[in-house]
Amino acid sequence: AENHYLVGGDECKECAPRAAVAGRIVALVMCVCAACGLAVWAYSMTKWRKERYIGRVLRFADRAVYWYVAIGLTAKTKVLFGFYQICTVLSSTYSARLPPKYTSWTDNLDNAVSIDWSGFFLPEQCLGYGMRLLAVALSPVALIALLMGTGIALRLYYWRTASPRPKLWAEAALGLLDLTPAGLVLIFCFVPSISA
Repeated sequence: AENHYLVGGDECKECAPRAAVAGRIVALVMCVCAACGLAVWAYSMTKWRKERYIGRVLRFADRAVYWYVAIGLTAKTKVLFGFYQICTVLSSTYSARLPPKYTSWTDNLDNAVSIDWSGFFLPEQCLGYGMRLLAVALSPVALIALLMGTGIALRLYYWRTASPRPKLWAEAALGLLDLTPAGLVLIFCFVPSISA
């Protein structure tokens, strides 16, 4: 039946309204943004480093960031992620016949990492293939836009409290550039997995 989906092959349930699903997604994104904001705020509190319980966590975060930068883990992670993206699509993209020893671990890795986030909110039968592809393809763009909007909002917040106020448009442009590196990392992570 239209607007229904099968559960376990024998039970038919009604699909949730798309507006309710969109509301859940927006609420989840807002909660994640609030949690990240609270984590950044707590990390910026230098006087909390001497506290008994939260100080341990913050000092551990300081050491983790130090070692992350000291051993150059950003470049190594990018190389590892690029290798993963190539390995998982090697047989399907190039029609290469590879031994089962190789394809078994790449298939297991791909199944463990590739999570269909749209299936968490709305079952496959409730949303057509075109709409599902559109949602998956545009979600990184929306995430990057949210990230850049956050950078602008942070710059404008600090602009409001600055004593000699610089030009508003200049601060907004700098806010756009503040989180651009994070946006580029998101593009690197998401775009090949969508186009492959």
